[in-house]
Amino acid sequence: MAETATQERPSRAFEHATMSNGDAAAFSIGLSRRVIGPLAELSIVAAKENARLAAELQIVALEALHDSQSAALRRQSAWVDGLTDPLHWYHREFLETLESTRRAITFMGASARLVTQAADRLQTAAVDTGRRIRDALESGSGIGETTRR
Repeated sequence: MAETATQERPSRAFEHATMSNGDAAAFSIGLSRRVIGPLAELSIVAAKENARLAAELQIVALEALHDSQSAALRRQSAWVDGLTDPLHWYHREFLETLESTRRAITFMGASARLVTQAADRLQTAAVDTGRRIRDALESGSGIGETTRR
C-alpha cells in the first residue's frame, strides 16, 4: 500500500493541476467569446453601414446624372435661340450654369452629409463595442471587483 499512496499523491497533484488548467482554458474560452462576439457584431454593423452608404451615394449620383442630362438637353435645344437672339441666349446659359453649379454643390453637400452620418453611426457602434469588451474583460479578470470596492 505504500506504493499506492506514493503513486496517488502525484496523481492527485496532477489531477488538481489539470483541473485548474481546464478551468483556466474554460475561462479563457468564455472570455474570448465575450470579446469576439461584440467584435463580430461591429464587423456586421460596419458591413451593413458600408452597403447603406454605397446605396445612398448611388442614389445621389443618379440624381446628379439625371439633372445633368436634363441640363444638357435644355442646352441642346437652346442653340436655335442663340442664333436669333445671342444676348438672351448668353444670359440664359449663364443662369443655367449658375443653377448647375448650385446643384453640384448641393449634391456634394448631400454626399458629405451621408458620409458624416455613416461615420457617426460607426463611431457609436465602435464605442458601444469597446464598452462591451471592457466590461467583459473587467468582469472576467476580476479587475472590476477590485476597482469598484
